[in-house]
Amino acid sequence: MTPEREGRLAFRAGAVSGRWRGRDLAGAVTLFVEHDEVVVRLEATGDEVAVALPQLTGAAWRAGVLWLHLPDEALQLSDGESLDRAWFAVSQRACALPEVARAMRALRAESARHAMARERFFAPLLQARRRLEGDEPVDWRVASFDADALAERLRGTLAALALERHAERPPHRRALEAGLLDACDALFAQLRRVSDAGRAVHEAPDAHRFVEWRAWAAQLRALFAHADQAWQAMTEVLAEGDRGHFPTFER
Repeated sequence: MTPEREGRLAFRAGAVSGRWRGRDLAGAVTLFVEHDEVVVRLEATGDEVAVALPQLTGAAWRAGVLWLHLPDEALQLSDGESLDRAWFAVSQRACALPEVARAMRALRAESARHAMARERFFAPLLQARRRLEGDEPVDWRVASFDADALAERLRGTLAALALERHAERPPHRRALEAGLLDACDALFAQLRRVSDAGRAVHEAPDAHRFVEWRAWAAQLRALFAHADQAWQAMTEVLAEGDRGHFPTFER
């Protein structure tokens, strides 16, 4: 692997075969991995074939062969010393993590009211997001975001918030917890969708794994949008509870 310029990685392969962008390729090649595309250069002719990373549907490293997949096409590269690292570079760049927190209103709020509750509510989500930032393969990163466990942690946080406010008044505690859970209904439903999308990534064939990753990433973005909306609803529930208006959300 030799960086030819900042952001560009180059990998030599002594042999390539397959169909790529409508062309049958063969012979020695250099594979360039950019931030937004991969380029295959045929050494015999100097011809280059570029593909934008979002067009790739999958990639794999199997038995000394790097596979790159497009819809209905595949390329096999072999006889290279660093093709395993090429697979890793392609996977990391094709499956870049989505930005999820920048647009969240709750994280930009300056009000100190319920600030500690807000930090505790978002902490499990932000911790789970940070675990995705390592250099692990795609499957491992998806597995590290355990949506089912995250749902349990969030439910525990809501129960703790209600208990701390009304430890000696069980009816008020139950009413507050019920209101907080109601405010998070859409969030918990979205967590189930994230879990289902993660399962699809693990079960996808190599040729389709990037497609499932992008679907999972879209569900992840939606999850944080739902969390933002849930917190807005929770602030109303907490404010009602502070005023002692429990009948408005008691089940």
